Amino acid sequence: MATIAPTLQSRRRPPKPVLELVSRDDICFRHPAYTNHSLFLTLSRVDSAASIPTYGVHHRTALLACQIIAGNAFTNSYLSLDKAGQQQVQVPLDSVLTEDEYYFIVEGFALYPIVPSFQDWEFPHGRIPDWWHSVNASPIVTMDCGITNAGYAVEEAHLVPKEERAWYRENEMERYGVGLPDIDNKANLLPLRKDIHYSFDTRWFVIVPKMVTTDSSLQASPQYVTHIISQSAAELWPTYHTTIVESIHPRSQAYLFARFAWAILFRVKLFVIAGEPRHVIRVARTPAGTKKYKTEHCSGAELENAYGGGGSKAATPLYTRKRRSAQASTATDQDGFSESSGDSDTNMSNMDVRGTAGDWIEWGRNRRQESSDETAPDVVPPQQLSEETAPATKVHLEPALEVELRTVLREVIPQQRETFED
Repeated sequence: MATIAPTLQSRRRPPKPVLELVSRDDICFRHPAYTNHSLFLTLSRVDSAASIPTYGVHHRTALLACQIIAGNAFTNSYLSLDKAGQQQVQVPLDSVLTEDEYYFIVEGFALYPIVPSFQDWEFPHGRIPDWWHSVNASPIVTMDCGITNAGYAVEEAHLVPKEERAWYRENEMERYGVGLPDIDNKANLLPLRKDIHYSFDTRWFVIVPKMVTTDSSLQASPQYVTHIISQSAAELWPTYHTTIVESIHPRSQAYLFARFAWAILFRVKLFVIAGEPRHVIRVARTPAGTKKYKTEHCSGAELENAYGGGGSKAATPLYTRKRRSAQASTATDQDGFSESSGDSDTNMSNMDVRGTAGDWIEWGRNRRQESSDETAPDVVPPQQLSEETAPATKVHLEPALEVELRTVLREVIPQQRETFED
């Protein structure tokens, strides 16, 4: 009797979730000193208000975002329903803002300056608000994703992004690290699944402390949780908003704060390049190379020239981008030379001087020829060369090669003379 093979049951991909978040208008935050284009920040309605059937944004998180934009104005600022600051918001800090728009007020400063980019922001050493608490040490540290708990496709995400190495160094962020406290130290890393890592780096969500309840307790306690700030994360919102983040290093507090500022300050770009004059705080260098922060009144054209452009780099001042590019080019050249010279086990002091100069000169010729092939000018026939354009007959080594050769010759020639005299 023939056996009938069982029919395999297929499975369709999950249905597309309803993108409820995109149907809600963002909440607007305005600067009271400007009449035209006063909107400097928008945040998505992601938090539910317990008393009314509507959505808004966590008051304390929104206030902190505005304070950072205003140059770390943590102690003398508040949100108001009017630009004169007479109707101060009475909603508790751990509750939800639900109005369409708010004005951010800094007491005593109607025309307070704003920070136009993350590169211009100074980390507030010793002044982080108390409620941005230290990280509770997790009893179990794993390399599973700190948000989804997935054990596959997990990467180490940087809290202060890798491309912000210059900012990290200039703001002395190594003081918060562990081990070798560079930007790759463990306190600045968080394990995340690849898709969540992408969303994190695209500034779709941040990680902030909130008073929340957990499954094991109905008593609210401060926890670091996800907070979605962009409607682009509409698919993530139903599952991953206000999710407790695990596997955070106990010394990550400062790096999480810097990450929050990095994500928020990018959102102020449209206010900066709206074509209007702005009062801004910018980082500057003295002739001696010392860093300082200056309050300036810049025209719309100046701001557009410095901070305009497309893509994520537009959040970085143009002069900083140029400096980074030059530094990267120099570093690449230096790394290339180090790698090419470090692969050899030859001890230069033991080389025979006979043939050394010739070998180095020939190697220098080949190296220059290889590096210039792609950019070499058109070849001019010898008969068309004048005395001024004729090539030099002397061989010129690269500076690094010349220094190395001189060192070898100084060490080896005296030894050769002693040998010949003997």
